[in-house]
Amino acid sequence: MPTPYTKTLDHHGLVAGFCHDLGFADIIDRALGGASSERNVSCGLLVTAMVLNGLGFTGRTLHMYSEYFKGKPLDRLIGEGVFPEHINDDALGRCLDTLYEYGVSTLYQQLGEAVVAKLGLETQALHLDSTSFHYDWQETGDGELAHILINLSSG
Repeated sequence: MPTPYTKTLDHHGLVAGFCHDLGFADIIDRALGGASSERNVSCGLLVTAMVLNGLGFTGRTLHMYSEYFKGKPLDRLIGEGVFPEHINDDALGRCLDTLYEYGVSTLYQQLGEAVVAKLGLETQALHLDSTSFHYDWQETGDGELAHILINLSSG
């Protein structure tokens, strides 16, 4: 007879359930071009692990993540075949680099749109951060503005 053991879900079960229901990891992996062959866990699943860790009120550094996930049912929280040693500082660091290269604002927008669609939220307004706008204008001879050019690029 196998030895019984206990693994704790805590509040992580609710968060992980919503991430799975939304397809959180799949959205990230599609955006980033799929899983990397050098990782045991896809970047989407690693981001899910980072979200769960961040909501664990621990503030663990990257090299401590595998310790944090010991004793947690990773097959239910993150995915089948994921073990604590897969969620290490090397894999997390490479994932963060990949996210940075892709553009976290773009990915955040995609995830936000997926949440709005999943929850069936009606959108009636749009908020733009005007700190990313660049304005150019040219005055006419009589002091009026001839035109305004607004650059919406993120750079």
